[in-house]
Amino acid sequence: MLLIRIIFQIFMKVLVTGNLGFVGNVLSENLLKEDNDVVGFDSDFYPQGFLGKANSNILQIKKDLRHISINDLKGVDVICHLAGLSNDPLGEINPNLTHEINQLATIKLAKLAKEAGVTRFIFSSSCSSYGANDNEVNEDSSLAPLTAYAKSKVNSEKELLLLNDSKFNVTNLRSATAYGLSNCIRLDLVVNNLTCSAFTTKQVKLLSDGTSWRPLVHVDDMSNAFISVLKSSTDKINGETFNVGSNEENYTVREIAEKVEKIIPNSKITYGDNASKDERSYKVNFNKIKHQLGFKTTWTLEKGIENIYDNLKTRNFSENEFNDKKFYRLKYIKWLIENHKLDSNLFTI
Repeated sequence: MLLIRIIFQIFMKVLVTGNLGFVGNVLSENLLKEDNDVVGFDSDFYPQGFLGKANSNILQIKKDLRHISINDLKGVDVICHLAGLSNDPLGEINPNLTHEINQLATIKLAKLAKEAGVTRFIFSSSCSSYGANDNEVNEDSSLAPLTAYAKSKVNSEKELLLLNDSKFNVTNLRSATAYGLSNCIRLDLVVNNLTCSAFTTKQVKLLSDGTSWRPLVHVDDMSNAFISVLKSSTDKINGETFNVGSNEENYTVREIAEKVEKIIPNSKITYGDNASKDERSYKVNFNKIKHQLGFKTTWTLEKGIENIYDNLKTRNFSENEFNDKKFYRLKYIKWLIENHKLDSNLFTI
């Protein structure tokens, strides 16, 4: 039995939805390093190549998630589901569309996966599900999603768990706010944004008063949480929900800015006009994934900021690049629509 389990772990066929995105790029690379057979599924909206390398030579399905079919899932053992409208501002552009893509298409995918004989479905959820909480929250805490994006995650989690059984194992991963380098970089994430702002403008510019709490997780650690679930025995992950991050990596936004200011020479914290308190505030406990799966993060916020800073120096990253629409999900989607590359329902024209 041990030999069979080892062979299963080595030769699993893993479908990564959203594999060309910020996290998906890193997850795909890490899965390949673990000798998995990786298939990518992505609508391919966003520019690649930030790290100056080509994407891995894997089987790539270029398709909208809403059009997925059971034929796309033939031979797949595990699905790591990351595809969707990926943050709060983008989710609010059309809440009905967010519901359609992030929730309805997710459940359609899961039902097809179960029918196709997929054994594990690992869903990329979010700590934003906790919304506004004054106390430290864990997986048993009440959820208070404040945005269309967060609501889609909460509702998808609930529906996915209804599909869970002994042959179709569902695991929900509520990840902290991601940061770090990726071949499809995002600069609309707080650590990435503040670090790039400090480097290019010398301003660590806060758009809120900085008092709200944010748990953070490096994109490499976030991707490795999926692999940790993939490697774990069924009894540890079947029907389970895990927060992904580290207890030591809960910060107020002001504390994040202070660390950036300390690392980036000659930078100073500033505040945007009418900066006010962000209602989204949550401090998260991550004991469950550590104790149940033995998962530990390897990155600290300081190390992550320094890594981004080193990359920016090497490429002589400019303020014009920092403001480029391609690094911001909402800006880029709006540009694609305005230039008739996508229609209003985000289908390719």
